[in-house]
Amino acid sequence: MKLPTRTRFALVSRATAVALAGVLLAGMTPAQALVISPTFESSITGASNAAQIEGAIDSAIATIDGLYTNSVTVPVDFTYTAGASGDLLSTDQSYVNVTDSNYKAALQTDATAHPSNTVLATALANLSKGNDANGATNIAISSALAQMLGLGTVSAATINIASNQDFSFTRPVAGGTYDAIGGLEHELDEVLGGGGAGSTLNNVANGSLCPTYGGFLCTDYGPLDLYRYSAANTPSYSTSSSATSYLSVNGGVTDIVGFNQNSSGDMADFAANGQAECGPGGPGNPTGQYIQDAFSCAAQDEAYTAASPEATMEESIGWDLATAAPEPGSLFLLGAAVSGIAAFRRRRASATT
Repeated sequence: MKLPTRTRFALVSRATAVALAGVLLAGMTPAQALVISPTFESSITGASNAAQIEGAIDSAIATIDGLYTNSVTVPVDFTYTAGASGDLLSTDQSYVNVTDSNYKAALQTDATAHPSNTVLATALANLSKGNDANGATNIAISSALAQMLGLGTVSAATINIASNQDFSFTRPVAGGTYDAIGGLEHELDEVLGGGGAGSTLNNVANGSLCPTYGGFLCTDYGPLDLYRYSAANTPSYSTSSSATSYLSVNGGVTDIVGFNQNSSGDMADFAANGQAECGPGGPGNPTGQYIQDAFSCAAQDEAYTAASPEATMEESIGWDLATAAPEPGSLFLLGAAVSGIAAFRRRRASATT
């Protein structure tokens, strides 16, 4: 069985984002590269298995850093403490409220600078078919995405690994344990603004919490909400568990991957797409679970590569691949007025709820 990869929103006391300096990495890095700068807190360094935990974190970071070329340093603190019942990993991070016009202009600037990102170019060309086609609604983005697009300043995120869960910190993953590397890659995707961080639908589904959580996360769209469809030329923005929604960058013509519609998990994470959650999947998804699945089994996640739907997801919001890859399904200004900053928790959960 599995736990929901749940994005939980809990207010964190950060009134403003804090700019942090980059750090040196071992080895060579490209002239332009994403750098995730980790800090291991004492709950990790003091753990009996500290080397294994740090190794899993380093492995996940190496994968994400190696995929994307955007020249930005993203600080992330890592902890290893007991999580709430069902939690596997959780992320605390800040979000920035930007205008639709500033957000889309920043994406266009990125697309112009990186013509190999045909996913983003196609997505921009089809914005008139999706949610917020009229540009009337602001967009809530993670602070790391804001920094990369020149729309704000990054503040350190915190990713916690639940010490009360049974993880494999190396691969292959032992039977009956959770894939720490895959879980960390899932959370790092969200720090970059994808996955559960890419939609405001969970807030809409739990509207009574909106005053606590800062307001704009209940009225804005998330960046992935602009690419959420139920059919060609038919955008989807529904909290109903029976609604159809999938990621598409060409106006709903191509279904890249289904979005989760179960609000007990993140609604911008991936659905099982008709496959057994904890059993073998189809071609390209042999484990039955993607890195960004909304519900995570005690099993090994897929390998995260440039051909993964997670990579297409991140390209669509402005992250540029080191090596351009064929798109799944055979496709395809700066100086914003920042009107709000809020910080919230998202989590990945385990399998028996």
